[in-house]
Amino acid sequence: MSAALFDLALRVAARDQGGPVPRLLHSPAPAREVLVAVAARRTGPVVHVQVVGPDGRTETGSGAHGLAAIARAAGCAGGDLGTGATALVDTTATLRALAGLATAYADPARCAGLDVAAGSALAGWWVERAAHPGTSAVTDVLAATRQRFMLGVVPGADHAHAWRQALSVPAALGGLHSWHRAVTSGTVLPGLDAIREDDDWLLEGQQNALNDARSWDRPESLHIAAARLATRCDAADLYDAALLADPLWRARAVHTGFVCHGEAVVGAGAHGNRLTVRAGRLDTRLKSGTAVTGWAGDPMTAMPDSENRFSGEVYATAVEEGALTVTIGGLRKTGYRPAAGETLTVIPAPPSVSTIRSRRSTVARLYRRRFSWLSQGATPTSARRGVPLAVLIAAADDLEPTED
Repeated sequence: MSAALFDLALRVAARDQGGPVPRLLHSPAPAREVLVAVAARRTGPVVHVQVVGPDGRTETGSGAHGLAAIARAAGCAGGDLGTGATALVDTTATLRALAGLATAYADPARCAGLDVAAGSALAGWWVERAAHPGTSAVTDVLAATRQRFMLGVVPGADHAHAWRQALSVPAALGGLHSWHRAVTSGTVLPGLDAIREDDDWLLEGQQNALNDARSWDRPESLHIAAARLATRCDAADLYDAALLADPLWRARAVHTGFVCHGEAVVGAGAHGNRLTVRAGRLDTRLKSGTAVTGWAGDPMTAMPDSENRFSGEVYATAVEEGALTVTIGGLRKTGYRPAAGETLTVIPAPPSVSTIRSRRSTVARLYRRRFSWLSQGATPTSARRGVPLAVLIAAADDLEPTED
């Protein structure tokens, strides 16, 4: 079976049941304490904004008045962004319209009041963080619904109106609140705390700019710009790892090669810190050098705590007698140790948050250094160096003899 056939099976099940079927057991969309439903559209040079706050009151406005409407609905018209409000949208066109509007009033000197400046800073935060999967700043309810559920229609026919009917969501903008509750019920995907910390970091920058009466869209220093760019790559890696923490998503990932499921033919206890897993499928994406973690049970088995999981690195993969064998080495000497004959599930190890933070600190330090090639903007030039004799001899030994 392929991932396309797996999705087709879900669509058939949804059609037979007459309603959506889950693709994820966990919610893929974390949120803040305050949620506001936002719709924005551009008509020529004018951007019209409509916002529904948590109290159900609708605020509207165009241009600067639209930004003030956002601030009122989010409760930050006085200039205090608080912990930030989550924007609920059902189309990316809203964010595109808000991007230009927020930037146009990024400088408080251009704003008629503090509410306009606060609305601009909050909308700018939304637009920036919307590019980061797993963010708590923005929830595209349509995208989140497609991520968590499957509808029994042909691909591409699960448009917003179809989902509103399936979930009994009112047609008005205020219905995004009930739509969001229907999609995000239950626990949130684990492992997204680092992305929320990045949300907080950028929000603090927006708040500081607002307090200092300066533009939040001014040119940044090199290390700040590099850090903001790094958060996008890190968010994508963290979100992919968080998805594999969901049992239903792991069941699908078996057919994409990101999850290896098989029998331990060589247990770790008998061969030191190495383990060999024999799997029936050959389409694994676990290549040599990939850090992995695993546990006893099939992919739908709940992921146990760290003490009941093993972790290591893929040393080699091979096909033997029509089956895939994955050799994993570097296993821990303590904790869970797989034994021969056990059924195991192996997935890529999630990114280390401490490693991510360390890498960002290193890059920031290099950008700050006066004589760093990063801060000077010039890449290092290649230079010849002496090669040790042992390396030359080893290279000569590897050369194939040539015929005279």
